[in-house]
Amino acid sequence: MKVYDKASWHIDNGEDKVDVLSRFSFLFDFLEKKNMLTSEGKELLELGIDSSISLHERLVTDEGKKFLEANIDELLKMSISDVKARLQEKS
Repeated sequence: MKVYDKASWHIDNGEDKVDVLSRFSFLFDFLEKKNMLTSEGKELLELGIDSSISLHERLVTDEGKKFLEANIDELLKMSISDVKARLQEKS
């Protein structure tokens, strides 16, 4: 199973927990709005995003996988405001 990202990787690396969780929440919301989450991904989103969240291939559709493959590295380097701006461009 391919893991695209984990909140704990960022938090353990010294990033601000609130910023990390905000970025993950926004990304999951974006994926859901674009119909790129599987039922498992939607269920996880409904349960809530916390520091144990892991974004992996079972949570996204094939379209979601393509999107993440093309964008995840760039998105991970951005602040939450830059992530929001970039994803709004893709809307």
